[in-house]
Amino acid sequence: MPTPTTPPKSRISSSSKAAADTVGNAIGSIHPIVSMWRDGLTVIALGSTVKNRLPDYLTLEQATADAALDIHEAPAQTVPTVEAITGKASVLLLGGDTIIGGAQNRIINLTILLKAASTTAIPVTCLERHRWDNGGRFAAARQADHGMRSMVAEQVTRGARHTPPAAGSTSEGRFAADQGAIWEEIGQRQSRAAFNSPTQALHDVYEREEASVDDFVRAFPMPAGSRGVAIGLFNRLVGLDLFDSTETLERQWPRLVASAASALLDQQRAIDAGVASKPAHRRLDSSALDRLLSRAAAALTDATVTRSVGLGSDVRFAAPKVVGTALVHDRRAIHVALFRPA
Repeated sequence: MPTPTTPPKSRISSSSKAAADTVGNAIGSIHPIVSMWRDGLTVIALGSTVKNRLPDYLTLEQATADAALDIHEAPAQTVPTVEAITGKASVLLLGGDTIIGGAQNRIINLTILLKAASTTAIPVTCLERHRWDNGGRFAAARQADHGMRSMVAEQVTRGARHTPPAAGSTSEGRFAADQGAIWEEIGQRQSRAAFNSPTQALHDVYEREEASVDDFVRAFPMPAGSRGVAIGLFNRLVGLDLFDSTETLERQWPRLVASAASALLDQQRAIDAGVASKPAHRRLDSSALDRLLSRAAAALTDATVTRSVGLGSDVRFAAPKVVGTALVHDRRAIHVALFRPA
């Protein structure tokens, strides 16, 4: 069992310390419940000693199913921003959630808690290259694969940590990803899959691997009482997600496992194509989770805390072997995500 980690004394400003401390407490609360493995994919169910909170928000899937959220192109259409209108409840969008339709399919760049009965411009990145039409509204889709989530999180974190809010930065500017790099990566994904869709849409790759991904989702049921999940691809622990609520994780669990399975399939294709090295081992070592948590706790001493796009504070931190993002609201860490950069 990992030893709880406590971040060293913070060097960030006092006005941001409470949010960073909340994230530190969440990271320090993590412990493994059970580890599961299949064909190179490790899924570790995580518990937390922080008190479970019943969610007072809807998830993207709930809100769209209940017609409690409308996401559409902004009046002046742009690639990096779409508009979200909420109903009577606040809505949680996760960094890595995808939306399809509109003028182009998009990925949501960061975790956002949308205020009820409000209109919000949300930062997004395009997931297809050769389509820009008159489509207006979006439908909720699957989580992006873990590799794409990690890539966007790293890019957004790098930009957010070097774009001072005082300079009049818009949320679009502070939380932007590298669109050119994302398009290049999608092209490489399609090449590895020996498939090129007419609009070079990442979701077309996901559609082709859906049956294989579903097999992994069925193989990894969520253990009772879990609050988070850590993901290993062959011998590397590549990240984890932690939530303030077991009920939230229950809705996200199959989506996160599907995200991990897609990343595994892409990595296997890269190995088969000779563009990635075959791992020396197919399983994680027992101390991988401890190392990731310790690196995250240390990186928090230099966290960047800014007002989020919606409610709460956006917390970002990075070190050579970890990138961390978190949304803190009402004195709780609603979502913490850690990634090991490629």
